[in-house]
Amino acid sequence: MLPGKPISAGVLLFYRNQLCIVQPNYASGWILPGGTIEAEESPREGLIREVKEEMGITISPTHVLAVDYVHNLDIKGEYLSFLFGAAEIDEHQAQSIHLALNDLKDFKFVDMDVAFELLASNVSRRLQSALKSLTEGYIMVYLEDGRIPLREKLALDI
Repeated sequence: MLPGKPISAGVLLFYRNQLCIVQPNYASGWILPGGTIEAEESPREGLIREVKEEMGITISPTHVLAVDYVHNLDIKGEYLSFLFGAAEIDEHQAQSIHLALNDLKDFKFVDMDVAFELLASNVSRRLQSALKSLTEGYIMVYLEDGRIPLREKLALDI
């Protein structure tokens, strides 16, 4: 039997240039909207389903910003986490958010610097690394525990 790794997906969801963060019932910290991907479901499909179930809105993920391999550091074990970008939600979607209270305690839209402080450390690291790679000209980045591994810069002369 082949090994299986759990997969999660989160999304950068913006409204009026502020990032949406959510507070799950199972932890005291804040995370990005998203969740665990189910069997026979793509990361994108699972992300859309999770946001619909937990927040009551349908989103449009546009691209993958990062794939993060998280080592077996706690009871969750090792897993892969996809970080997606999405189209900014409109006024109607923002006003339509209603939380599935069995999953989420709260949500809010915050400036990016506030998000870095409030997000769980692993999520904040993932987000900062993904944004750093964008400023370096990468479209997508591979991470380990939210950090960019040492890598050789490849010169692409195409």
